[in-house]
Amino acid sequence: MSNSPDILNNPNNPLYNLEENEIYSLKEAKELIELEKFSFVLFTLWDCVIVNLQRRIEFFGIKNLENILIESDQYNSQSSKLKERWLKINEYNLIDYAKKLGIINHVTHDLVTTLFWMKSEFNENNESKISKDELYSLIFLLEKNLFEKEFKIDKRDNQELKDRRKNEITGRRRDDKIESDNNISSTHQKLLIQSGVKLFEKNLNPNDKDDKLLSTYI
Repeated sequence: MSNSPDILNNPNNPLYNLEENEIYSLKEAKELIELEKFSFVLFTLWDCVIVNLQRRIEFFGIKNLENILIESDQYNSQSSKLKERWLKINEYNLIDYAKKLGIINHVTHDLVTTLFWMKSEFNENNESKISKDELYSLIFLLEKNLFEKEFKIDKRDNQELKDRRKNEITGRRRDDKIESDNNISSTHQKLLIQSGVKLFEKNLNPNDKDDKLLSTYI
């Protein structure tokens, strides 16, 4: 598989309806692929996917989410920052919420769940590996089944959502941009640290495994 997914080459394409922090994550993913840091791409890709799902749920109508939240998860509707609004909601549960609301279908749900467990596996076992072709396959599937899909809106709450977005979206987007700018180097720092740990462990354990994660989970 020689051709890279279009979304990596042109994440600014209006077709994908991405915001700055999502675009940055995809650009970072492309750079990591070029550096052959394939396993680290799972983290940047996850950052992009989870923010995309959060935005889709907010666009659909947050009251719908609050009706299905389990007791341990709390959405902070008072915050102007995206990260703070979703801070107390488990990311794994978020995938199910998006499916229950009809924002994603079962195929997209399974793809995002696969990505979640793949990056979790890398957290727990640094010997796990993924190839460039496997990454491209996963990104192609997410591009088609998530990023190219239009944002859904709950027509029952349409007017209230329009009023809310009119009053808040400018301020929230500005705050989200500031937050993204402040955290823009955090992923790089995290990956560099993990890279050093992985190299150290590799020197201690020369018999690295060559697991194919995508083959394992799909």
